[in-house]
Formats: sequence, structure tokens, C-alpha cells
Amino acid sequence: MRLVPFLASLASAAILAPPVQITDSTGKPLSSCAYDTSSSLARLEPPLQNQLMLGISLDWSYEVPSASVKKMNGYTPAVFNAWLDMKPGTWGGLGYDNNTFNWFGSEAGRVGSMLELSLNPQVANLTDITVEMMTNFAKMCQFINRIYGVPIFLRWAHEMNGDWYLWGNTPTMYIDSHRQFTTIIRQYTNMTAMVWAPNIGITYPFVGGGARPSPARGGLDFTVLDSNGDGAINNYDDPYTPFYPGDEYVDWVGLSLYYYPRCRNNCPVPEKFFDQLLTGINNPNAPADRLDAWLQVHNFYQMFAVNRKKPMMLPETGSPWIASWANATGATTEVGVKRGWWSQILSQATLTNYPRLKMFVQFEEVKPLALDGVPAIQDWRVTNNTETLAWWNSFIQGFSANLQDADRLVYACDGSVKFGNKSAVVNPTGVATVAPTTKSAAFLSNPLPLLAGVFFIATLF
Repeated sequence: MRLVPFLASLASAAILAPPVQITDSTGKPLSSCAYDTSSSLARLEPPLQNQLMLGISLDWSYEVPSASVKKMNGYTPAVFNAWLDMKPGTWGGLGYDNNTFNWFGSEAGRVGSMLELSLNPQVANLTDITVEMMTNFAKMCQFINRIYGVPIFLRWAHEMNGDWYLWGNTPTMYIDSHRQFTTIIRQYTNMTAMVWAPNIGITYPFVGGGARPSPARGGLDFTVLDSNGDGAINNYDDPYTPFYPGDEYVDWVGLSLYYYPRCRNNCPVPEKFFDQLLTGINNPNAPADRLDAWLQVHNFYQMFAVNRKKPMMLPETGSPWIASWANATGATTEVGVKRGWWSQILSQATLTNYPRLKMFVQFEEVKPLALDGVPAIQDWRVTNNTETLAWWNSFIQGFSANLQDADRLVYACDGSVKFGNKSAVVNPTGVATVAPTTKSAAFLSNPLPLLAGVFFIATLF
């Protein structure tokens, strides 16, 4: 068995949420764990009233959820996002690193949060991701749901409407893949919810990403993407619906949505910018002619959250600071840039205007990414320095009455999330579990021991 080094270093201090019984002694899913199809709530959707959930997408190379919670003065986000690749022929044929996946789940369990797992298929042809690979992954999702008591938001092949990923711009293949994966996941667990999450399509169709340009004229995908039938893939086409797998295959809808400054001085976030991106209304990129037709296919919130009655999240969002532009004429401070974005998102206006928008995940990373062709190091982090962290903690505290943190979320095997209290107690046996590297299903019933000391127990209200 191979543990990633950081996981091994934390083994003796592992803290886990309470295990959840999903299967009987033979490994068959319990009938009591079936999702209630008559429920008005989706899998992993709490009954929020005038509240939102906050998540953090960490750079796991140097930070884990428990460290993030400590920096935020004990505030525990509802979810932490992690990234994982899936590629045939890797990891002994398994296709993904299940030790790292296990680590993500156990670390989320240490603080009682849910896990958002952004799973990236590193293939140009999604049919290369086999049923066997999906099945083994589904079993691992069940393992994490069951052993660590951690629900998973599975974001499969995100931003599929873009040209910067190998799996992009292939709607028919993507839909088939998503449907297949959803069907397999649900055979094993309802504590894993399927998230469909394209990229914001205001400037669709995208060019310059380089990995997967728009399909050539004449093929099936071209016909599908030419949604208005005018013989071209252009800004009047629907950037979302051609990729939608169908209501029965989607638990949550999501949208990658950021503030990208179109300036070279860290200019402030324009007023109402978040609304303009989410709905397309009054957006400066909207065309002057045929505006009504354009809005009908660019108001994501109306199209999918309202019309299809789906809970919505922003599975990654944020506002970047470019340090090299700090001294430019008219420059805004780092706190100013990030406050300008987040004050539009975590607001009473959002609660009032977008009641089906439930969760926002802060992209807590820094990476090189050009803006309008200009090289830049973009820093989205809000907890990386004293001044920004002080603002962030104060901001979160000020909105805390309208934020539902992980401490009061209790997870059940049928995919429901209720409100209650978690309290840490010492596990008298001191034994928890971790999955080995084998792709055999045997590990699901015979996990190996890992020292641990504390569990959470849940009390429902």
C-alpha cells in the first residue's frame, strides 16, 4: 500500500466524520439508502432558507482543509474542492490515483465537510473511459461516502463547452459519457451527486484554447452546436443546452464563473457584474441586434436553475489580483478587487434574486494565466496574506447568519442532508480505514487500518 507522503505524515492524527452504512453484509446497497424521487430536494441539497453555502478549492500541494479552517478562525466551509485526473492505462490499469482520492476524502472528513471532486478525463475520446474504470471509481466513491461519511459532488469533465480541454466541444460523446457515469454511480451510492458544470458562455463560441476547436461543418456535433440552424456556430447559438445530459442524469447544475479584469491595473469589479454574467442581462458583450434571442440562450440561471428546477452552484469562482500591476495608474488594492467580487456574490441581493443558487466555491489558488494575451500571474487567493485574510474573515463573519457551514450539516446514505450538530468524541478503538492501491473490489469490504483518534457524532434537530 502506498500513501502519499503528506497523508502518511498525518495518519496518526486523522479525524473522521462518522461512517455511514450504505450496504448490507453482502455488499448490496440497503433499500433504506434509496434516493427519494418524490423529494423537492436534490441529492446533497440541504433545506436552506435564506442561506448559502461556501466552499474552498484548495491547492492541495501545500494546504489541507484543517489548515484552511484554522486560518479562517474555525469557520468550516460546507465543501472543499479537489482535482483528479482519469486516464486509461495509468495506476495499474485503474485509471486514477485512488490513494490521492482517498486522501481527499479523509481530509474532508477530518473537518466534517463535503468533497467536491473535479474529475478530468485526460482523453480526446471519452469512449476511452471504460465501464470498468467508471465502476471502480463508483466503488471508491461509495467507500469514501461510507467509511469517512463524506458526501461527494462529482463534477465530471467540467467546462465541456470550451476549447481548452481535450474533451471539449464534443456534445454527443460528452452526454453519452455523463449519462453512463451517472447510471453507474447511482448503482453504488446516493451520497455522490452528479454536477453538470459548463463554463460561462457569454463569449461563446470560444477560440484560442487550442485543445479542441469547434467541430468542422457537416458532422453531427456541428449540427448539434449550431442550435439555431443558421449554418454557423456563433454567439447566437446556445452555449449550454447541446451539452446537457438531461434532468434525470443531473443532480446539481454549476457554472465556472470568474471576474476577469479587462484592464492592466487591477481595475475594480464593475457594479452588477455578477448579475450580468449569470443572466446575460445588460452584459457589455451582448449583441446590439437580436438581443432577445441571445438572452434566451445565455441566461443560465433561468434556463437551468429555474426552468429545470435544479439547485445551482458556482463550483469555482473568484477575482484575481495581479501583483505586477499593483503600481499601475488607477490600480485598486488586492482587498478592493476581491471585495468587489465577493460582496456581489455573498449578498442579500443574491439570496433574493437567485434563490436556487445555493453554493459558491472560492478558487484558492495562484497560477500563470494571460489576460487578453498579456502574461500575468493571477492570484485568486483570499487567505494568503495577513491583510487579505483579515478582510476575508471579517467579511465571512459579517455574513455568517446567511451562511450554512459544515458544522451543522448531517449526511444520510439516501443523499439527504439535514441540519444538526456534530461533536468530536474520541474513538476508543483508535482505528480508521484507508483504501489500498489495488483495483480489486475486495478493498471495499476489507480496508486496511490507519491510526485515527477522533470521530464526529451527529445530532439531528
